Amino acid sequence: MGDPAEAAIPRDHVKELADFFAAHDRWLFGHACVRTQGDRELAADLVQDTFEAAAIGWAALREHPGDRQRAWLLGTLAHKDISDLRHRATFRRKQSEIHARYTATPADTEAQALNAIALARAREIIDGLPPRQREIALMRWRDRMRAAEIAAALGIAEGTVHAQLHGARRKLVAGLERYYPFGSDSDSDSDSDSDSGEGTTS
Repeated sequence: MGDPAEAAIPRDHVKELADFFAAHDRWLFGHACVRTQGDRELAADLVQDTFEAAAIGWAALREHPGDRQRAWLLGTLAHKDISDLRHRATFRRKQSEIHARYTATPADTEAQALNAIALARAREIIDGLPPRQREIALMRWRDRMRAAEIAAALGIAEGTVHAQLHGARRKLVAGLERYYPFGSDSDSDSDSDSDSGEGTTS
């Protein structure tokens, strides 16, 4: 069985389409080469797709004068080029995403070693904190609880939480120097020196 689109073309249109193709093939191929920046294989595919569309719509296209037929060919060629360009761009994007997903990132062994040392030292410092200060520090930095939440959970003043965190952070900074791994506490109230003036017991 032949192509359905080809079988649908009336017999008396076949000769007209052959003449139409012969009259415009080289001209349209030149425009396709310009659009594809010299990619002759892609240009040939675009021309073929355009003439296939012309064959499907020939019943209406054959009624147009020559200048309108050429305008139709150029418009259809441009549309198919844009559509093909989108497909290629989508393919390239998915290809790069797949590559990034399944390609292992080269290991930065020096950074990994420094991070491991810093984390091990941080654990030692936190484990050595007084029990209440260690509990508050872990609730804040490990469990990501806000100062108000910690205060409510432990039944202590929020200022006491800030004071304990302030003291714990000072010990971490002193023990880790430039490898201090924690950012500033971003609670609504900062751990200011004025907070540290409050009592450190519940």
